[in-house]
Amino acid sequence: MVGGCARLPEQLPNNPKDQVDLDIPRPTGIAAAPWPAQEWWRSANDPELNRLVQIAFARNPDLRAAAAKVLLAQADVGAARSRLLPHFDADFALTQQYFSAQGLHLSANGTSNTFGALNPIDIHYHVDLWGQDRDLVRAARGRLAMNQAEAAQARLLVSTAVVVQYFALEGDRRLLQQTEHLHTLQEQAKAVAEGGFQQGLFNASQIHAEDLALAESAQRIAKLQAAIAAEKHALAALCGEGPSMTIGSATITKQALSPALGLPKNLPLRLLARRPDIVAARWAVQAAAAEVGAARAAFYPNINLRLLAGWNSIHLGDLFNPGNFAHAVGPVITLPIFEGGALRAHLRAQNAVFLAAQDRYRSTLLAALRQIADRLSTAQKLARQERAQRHAAAAAQAQWELRQQAWRQGLSDALPSIAAEITCVQVRQRQTAITTARWQNWALLESALGGGYRHTIKDG
Repeated sequence: MVGGCARLPEQLPNNPKDQVDLDIPRPTGIAAAPWPAQEWWRSANDPELNRLVQIAFARNPDLRAAAAKVLLAQADVGAARSRLLPHFDADFALTQQYFSAQGLHLSANGTSNTFGALNPIDIHYHVDLWGQDRDLVRAARGRLAMNQAEAAQARLLVSTAVVVQYFALEGDRRLLQQTEHLHTLQEQAKAVAEGGFQQGLFNASQIHAEDLALAESAQRIAKLQAAIAAEKHALAALCGEGPSMTIGSATITKQALSPALGLPKNLPLRLLARRPDIVAARWAVQAAAAEVGAARAAFYPNINLRLLAGWNSIHLGDLFNPGNFAHAVGPVITLPIFEGGALRAHLRAQNAVFLAAQDRYRSTLLAALRQIADRLSTAQKLARQERAQRHAAAAAQAQWELRQQAWRQGLSDALPSIAAEITCVQVRQRQTAITTARWQNWALLESALGGGYRHTIKDG
């Protein structure tokens, strides 16, 4: 019987197993730390940030769409499982029919009759000898797990976007305050320069220089105000709200993030499997492999068992006469002897899907390794810049104190002291930019490490 089936293709593409096995060493200067927690953003200790992330989880339309895909995949699992169970039906038919006078129905020829059929028992069961139905269930469960992991990835991306955007907003708010203070100092410097010009101590070029500095800081203030508005709008959109959403001020401090900037001593590839995008890619491979198995099983005989019991009669009045009771039981076997190449083409197509899923899995792994390596390199660079900027801030502060002392002792006018204070503010602005970048890089690193994702399959 098996020999009468359609032939399997003699050659199929090889399915090489994944050979990626890499570790990421922890760079010097990055402290050891546990794996990211599921609610990793709470390490910032900022209630407003926590509130925004929770609102985004509840209202972000992309997350709601991802949740709907999970519900659809759960329904597909239920439909696939139903193939493993017997199906029970009941049917009733009532037909009014006139039989031809010269027909084959003998005594019924030339008469009009009402045909009735009642089958309260109609059982169908597919005998899954070759595992096709079981493979389809595995494929459906694989797609469900993939969709659940993709939904978790969507949550991770949304929370990361909220955190990064929130840090950008806080950084620009601080920069705006510092720039407004700088603008005030520049106004004071201009007033001193104008007084000195009137007394013949300065020429007009000093006033023009102060005017130029004032204009530049005013432009900077305008840009920061526009950036703050845009960042608020972006956060509102991530939270599924309109641009009028109120976003409070941050209370995060640089020290609050210091313990979170760390990694395990080494980062083996098995830990990267916690990333939801990698989990999704792996389940896609398994689902595709199960589809290949189901496509192979289609080449073998298909066996269905059927049990039918009920009554039928061409005279409705005696439908339930004991003599009209009918029943049937037996197998129905179909052999796919010639399908015009459809089965072979389907198998090759499913095998191609499987190979593509394997390649996407490798690509996802390599992208994850690159993301983490990039975040670690950026963390090292920003740490060096922050140390250098601290030294610059100390030097600027010392210079300002010396010039302030000279001005108070009458050894110089106020302009050098104001210029030194302006330098201090500019150094603090660069420190703020670096601190903001460190906050954002921390969020991106936590995201690259999977955000504490733990995978469980929920069939629903």
